[in-house]
Amino acid sequence: MRFLGPHACEEALLRGELQTLRVAPTAWERSAKLRTDAREQGVVIHREPMDSLDRRAQGQRHQGVLGEGEAIVLGSLAELAEKVRERGSAALVLALDGVTDPHNFGAILRSAAAAGVDGVVFPERRSAQVNETVVRASAGTVGRVPLVRVVNLARALEDLKEAGAWVYGLAAGPGSTDYLAETFDCATVLVLGSEGEGLHKKIQEHCDGLLAIGMPGGVESLNVSSAAAVMVFRVLAQRGVHPG
Repeated sequence: MRFLGPHACEEALLRGELQTLRVAPTAWERSAKLRTDAREQGVVIHREPMDSLDRRAQGQRHQGVLGEGEAIVLGSLAELAEKVRERGSAALVLALDGVTDPHNFGAILRSAAAAGVDGVVFPERRSAQVNETVVRASAGTVGRVPLVRVVNLARALEDLKEAGAWVYGLAAGPGSTDYLAETFDCATVLVLGSEGEGLHKKIQEHCDGLLAIGMPGGVESLNVSSAAAVMVFRVLAQRGVHPG
């Protein structure tokens, strides 16, 4: 796994996943603390020309700092279900139904980390996967939230229901209710659909209820990562939780 940029490298170092750190001369001084911390943990550090980092990053932005190391470790659905049971009404999980844009995926993970979400579930097919672009888009916060990749998202939702969660799908339509009217006073799973198709009908059928975010400005819908941020912080607000 490559970690592009200083923030992604800092987070990888905190998780113990950073093995090699490559820094361009132009970023050498401003990366002094990162280099010191990395050296203390035994990370191999290289000073490399910017064009060398450009080649390694394959055209992606890196700000003169690029790390290499262990892949992000994924969690299991069984572990997440047990966490939902333990957390009870305080539990909050995100499930992604076909979010294929890695930038959106990364932005969603950043909001999930900021809100202290208990886990993010995503399918192994018809979905972005955890890669360098996702890590960078999350500002390096990917590893702060348990990530669970599943074969069958519908089955995963049923398992989370059995663990005590109430599943809400975000989908505008005649059968949806205003998200502002919900209390979210039980373990909650929020399911968000793909950028183009929205929440698939089959997945909607496995939701306990459908919610919609009102658009008084006349815009048809929010970007999925924006909708995720609105929803997770609405849940926290309803519960009287103040992150940080």
